[in-house]
Formats: sequence, structure tokens, C-alpha cells
Amino acid sequence: MPLYDAVCPQHGKFEALAKWDATITCRQCGAESKRMVSIPAKTATLWNSGWNSGLEGSGFYSYSAGQHVTNKREEERIMKSRGFINEKDLGGDNFYNDYMTEKKNERDELDATAKTYRDNLQKYDGDKIRAVTETFPAHEMLKQAYEHDAKTGDN
Repeated sequence: MPLYDAVCPQHGKFEALAKWDATITCRQCGAESKRMVSIPAKTATLWNSGWNSGLEGSGFYSYSAGQHVTNKREEERIMKSRGFINEKDLGGDNFYNDYMTEKKNERDELDATAKTYRDNLQKYDGDKIRAVTETFPAHEMLKQAYEHDAKTGDN
């Protein structure tokens, strides 16, 4: 149902929600009121986001996007198209520190495994098969595979 502007002879202007063919009556006195011509709402959401382009003071320069944008929504769309992720979508205030700590721990674990392999290679006089077998025992590899599958949901 559309929203109409109406005028009561006694109480003046008011807005009324009514069907297009319905008679509008004043809420205060019940008198029949005249419908007035209204200006339709022109919103960015309904009539495209560029409706206010050219108006003085519209938009801003986004240093993130490196260009002038009309609103935050446009800036976010541009950044998303470039592969950037909004900070609020990352998973909390400490996302970066937690992520970097996790990556450092993974790197340290890989470095330790590489050192073990080099030590086993030296221990078995360059026998690569024996060094790999000792460094990566089958039961340990299966355990890691099960943990990975449980973590990622793969079966």
C-alpha cells in the first residue's frame, strides 16, 4: 500500500497509508481529506547507487581502493573484486597474530622434521630410503592423515 500526503480542512497536513482507490479520512476528526500530489522517494537502493553522482559533496576518495567512490558499499565491492577481505570478516581482533603464530609453529615443525631427516641421512650413510622410513614412519603419517581429514571434513 502506498503512503499518501493528505490535507484535513480542520487539522492540516498528514500522511496516510491507503489503497489507491480508498477514501482518506482524518485520524483526529474523521472528516474526508484531500489527497495531495507527493514526491516519490528517490533512494540509492531503489534507483541505482549512482543517483547522487554529480551532487556537491557526494562520495569520498578511498585510499584503500585508490579512487573516488560514492559510498562504503561501492568501496567494499571494489576491494572484494580485487581479492581483499574485510577485516571484520577475518575472525576477531587477534586474527592476524593468531594466524602468524600458527604459521610460525607450522614452519618450526617443518624445520624440525627437515633436521631429523638430515640427521637420519647422515646416520645411515646417505641411504635416502632408510632416512625417509625413519623420519616419516607409516603409523605417524596415517595419524597425521586422519587428523587432517577430521580437521577439513574430508573422508
